[in-house]
Amino acid sequence: MSTVRASLAAGGAALALLTAWTVTGQAGRPARPQVTDARVMAPTAARTGAYFTVRNRGDQPDELLAVRTPVSASAMLSRHVYRDGAGRMEMLDRLAVPSHTAVRMTPATVNVMIQPREPLRAGRTVPFTLVFRHGGEVRVTAVVTPPGGG
Repeated sequence: MSTVRASLAAGGAALALLTAWTVTGQAGRPARPQVTDARVMAPTAARTGAYFTVRNRGDQPDELLAVRTPVSASAMLSRHVYRDGAGRMEMLDRLAVPSHTAVRMTPATVNVMIQPREPLRAGRTVPFTLVFRHGGEVRVTAVVTPPGGG
């Protein structure tokens, strides 16, 4: 019986310490993704890129898991990799967004590849939903920019 009481006492003490740690703010703020600078390059081919700046103002890291837009059947995270003087695209299943950091997507780094169902002309706006592991869904409107204008 004393083993059961000791286990219960240890569990209660651990719960009390975790509660105190969280209440005093020591656990940190959760991930808080903020999306800005949303733009889509006007397509010159079947596919084009969408670019965002993702800031995580929280104390915990987060991950961008998916991107959705009604103008494309799919939206894929990709990055450009350069090896031996040649560049190629590599698909990503997620994008890490460390705490207190901004990740800026550009044509030379990470982007969201879309295949528009209809023409996207410069000046048009396109809705996107970015899905984060901890931060949930963030909706943003991107502006279509001329090629090379992003």
